[in-house]
Amino acid sequence: MCGVGGVFFKTTEHHRKTGEIAYHVLDGIYRRGPDSTGLAFVQPAAEDRLYVGINCEEPGGGGRALALLDELGRVESATDGEGYIRTTVRYGGDDAALVDAIDALGPAYSVASIGHRLEVLKHLGGVENLEDKFTISNYDGPMAMGLTRYATESQIDFTHGQPLSARLHRDLAIMHNGHITNFHHLRYHYERAGYTFTTSNDSEVIAVALVDEMGKGASFREALERSVSILDGCFTYIAATADEVGVVKDPYAAKPLVVGETERLVAVSSDCWSLRDGVGEDIEVWEPGAGEVVTWRLPIH
Repeated sequence: MCGVGGVFFKTTEHHRKTGEIAYHVLDGIYRRGPDSTGLAFVQPAAEDRLYVGINCEEPGGGGRALALLDELGRVESATDGEGYIRTTVRYGGDDAALVDAIDALGPAYSVASIGHRLEVLKHLGGVENLEDKFTISNYDGPMAMGLTRYATESQIDFTHGQPLSARLHRDLAIMHNGHITNFHHLRYHYERAGYTFTTSNDSEVIAVALVDEMGKGASFREALERSVSILDGCFTYIAATADEVGVVKDPYAAKPLVVGETERLVAVSSDCWSLRDGVGEDIEVWEPGAGEVVTWRLPIH
């Protein structure tokens, strides 16, 4: 059992900061997943600027990763969250070279996400720890979507925390509540096709499946729709890119998710109480049906 939720604004004027809403949504579903918490944000774009998140399971090892990034490019800003490192880097090289260089630091290091606009943050425990390390409530960009994780099939650490991305693929993240029962079969299939996995988490295969389908020419929405038949199990997940957000429910509709939409915003959560608390008003909610896919395009800010 995990909890997913967040918000995006349709307008540039916000009655409450985006990060503040996401904080309260995730805090309201903390009971569903106390092991770790994460968020995906849409940030401003600039030429050669990357938002790079690094899992660092070696205590005190953040300095090594940051020094390496400064050799590969130029670190504009960084926050060592003591387990997860948030960086903004000017880098004009190949993404694979960056990932390989981080991997070469040792098994305690891995790239969690690379984004031209999408940034991923995560930490162990509840959302208050994410706030303590990264001050997420100050964020007031267009989108913040996240998850509170209850680990059932893989270890509790920064690497396995969500949101998860497909290795080397920019600007895509997933937040998944449930279990993918054909994970091992799918992972074998995708590894034979050339994909590399960072974790042993079944959720990671969702991101890889979406990247694979979009690589075959599918749109974001089409990839989500195809995933309903590709994935077996009970699942609800949120997928986010730099300009689109989608929610997907399995054919059994076993995992909860509610949606609230107004002229100003769209908010989603695993329960209506946390959604309304986050938005700060008694917003009307509805629940997607079995096998349903709903997508929204983010406005240009």
